[in-house]
Amino acid sequence: MQLETLLMALAAAEMRGPVAVQIDHIAYDSRAVGPDSMFVAIRGTHTDGHRFIDQAITRGAVAIVYDDEQALNSVDAARRSGLAWIKVPNSRAALAPLAAAFYTYPANRLRVVGVTGTKGKTTTATLCAHVLDRGGHRSGMVSTANFKLGSQWSDNTTRQTTPEALEVQQLLQEMVTAGCDHAVVEASSHALSARWNRVGSCAFDVAVFTNVTHEHLDYHGTVEQYRRDKARLFEMLHDELPATQPIVVDKQHKVAVVNLDDPHAGLYLEAAGLSVDHLTYAIEHPGAHVRAIDVDLRSDGVTYTALTPWGEAEIQLRLPGHFNVLNSLAALCVGLAEGIALTECAAALAAVEGVTGRMERVDVGQPFTVIVDYAHNPDSFEQVMAMMRPLTNGKLISVFGSAGERDTEKRALQGAIAGRYCDLVIITDEDPRDEDREAILEAIAVGVRETGKHMGSGYRKIADREQALRAAFEAAAPGDIVLLLGKGHESCIVYEHGRKLPWLERAAAERILHEMGAA
Repeated sequence: MQLETLLMALAAAEMRGPVAVQIDHIAYDSRAVGPDSMFVAIRGTHTDGHRFIDQAITRGAVAIVYDDEQALNSVDAARRSGLAWIKVPNSRAALAPLAAAFYTYPANRLRVVGVTGTKGKTTTATLCAHVLDRGGHRSGMVSTANFKLGSQWSDNTTRQTTPEALEVQQLLQEMVTAGCDHAVVEASSHALSARWNRVGSCAFDVAVFTNVTHEHLDYHGTVEQYRRDKARLFEMLHDELPATQPIVVDKQHKVAVVNLDDPHAGLYLEAAGLSVDHLTYAIEHPGAHVRAIDVDLRSDGVTYTALTPWGEAEIQLRLPGHFNVLNSLAALCVGLAEGIALTECAAALAAVEGVTGRMERVDVGQPFTVIVDYAHNPDSFEQVMAMMRPLTNGKLISVFGSAGERDTEKRALQGAIAGRYCDLVIITDEDPRDEDREAILEAIAVGVRETGKHMGSGYRKIADREQALRAAFEAAAPGDIVLLLGKGHESCIVYEHGRKLPWLERAAAERILHEMGAA
C-alpha cells in the first residue's frame, strides 16, 4: 500500500520526506520490522518505542510515525535522509486508523459487537458468539480468554483483554477472510480510552454494557474517568469509516444494550444518544426491556424465565451465579437485536458448556468441588464467594493472590472478603512482577486477620502457587468447595524483570489432583 493512502486515515499529521513510498508492513515493535515497513513508535508502560527508532531503521523501516520531536533529533541526520517521517499528536492513538486503512477497513464488512464493563465481559462476549452462530451467522471473537475465527478457537496468550490496535484490525481482517459476518470484541477501559485507542476504527454496530465497579484506578486516575472511558464505546456507535469497497452488511442499524440494574446505566444510554436503538436488560429493574424472573440458582448452573418484547422463554445455563444471569441476558439482547429468534437464542445459551477460566469446574474424580475463576478484585470476590457460601455443604476454601504493580488498595479488601466467607484462605502469588512477593501476601493477610482468622488455622501464606493449590486440596474433604481465583485463563505467572513462569490454572489443578490419587 502507498504511504500517501495510509496518511489519508490520519486527522492530524506533519509529514517530512517522500510520500511515494510502498508500505508492506506495519509494526510497533522494532523486532517485528522488516523491509518496507512503517514503524509506529508508541510509549508503553515500561518502555518507549521512540528509543528503538534507530533499530527499526536498521531492520528496514521506510516510514516512522512518532510524537516525540526529541526522539527524531536523536537520530543521526544521515540515517534520517530518504525516510518518511510522520509526526502525530499521539502515535499510539494513530495506530488504530493506520492499521484499519492498511487492512482496508475490515470492520466495514462485519457487524461489530463491542462488550465493555468491569466484570462479565469475557463470558458475555463468548455467549454472544454462541448465540450469533446458532442464529445462522458466522462470528469471530476477540476476548480476554480466546480468539475465534468462525469455527476455529484459539487461546489469547497476549495477557491483554484487548490486544493492540494493529492486532485487532488484523484479526478483523482474518474474520472477513474466514467468511465471518459478525465480530464480537471485548473492549477494556484501556482499549477504549482516547489515549490508547486500541479499538478505534472498529465501526461498532452494537455496544454492550455489563456493569462498572472499582477497578484500574492506577491507569484512569478516578472512578469518574474510568466510567467515562467505558462510555466511549457507546459514542463510537456513531463512527463511520471510509468505504474502500462495497459494504455487504447493514452498518446503519445501531443498538445500545445496557444493564439497567447498574446504577450508572444512564451514562451509557446517554452516550449512545437517541438516534440509536436502546435495549435494556435487568433482573431487578422493572422497566427493562428484557428481564429475568423465577431465577433458580444452583452450584452447577441456573434456570430462569426471560420476559422479552419477543415473548417469554425458559433459559437454562450450565454456568452458575447471579452474575451469569445478567451476562446471559446481555447475550440474549444481542441475539434478539440481530434478528435471531428467541427460541434459537435460548437453545444457544443452553448448549454452552463453559467459558475458559470463568467459574470453570475441574473434575477428575476428586470428592470435592474445584472451581477456577478469574475473579481478581473485591467486587468479584464478593459476588463469587457470596454465591458459593450457601451452596457449600462443607468448607469453603479459597486460593488467590493480588497482582504486583497494580491497585494496592484492593489487597486488604480482598483478604477481608475472603476471611468473612471462607473457612480457609490460602494466599499465594498471582503476578508479583517487580514487587516483593511476600509483601503482597502480607498486605492481603492484613485484611484476613481483620475478620478474626489466625495464621495456620484460618489462613496460610504460600507464595509458590503450585504448593498453594496442593495445600488447598490436602485440606479439602468431601462436600467442600475450593475456589482457585485470579488466574483464570492466563497462561503464565509474571515475576521480576518480566520473567514468565508457564502456568495454566486448570491444567495445574488437574495434574496435582491426579498426583494426589484422584481417579
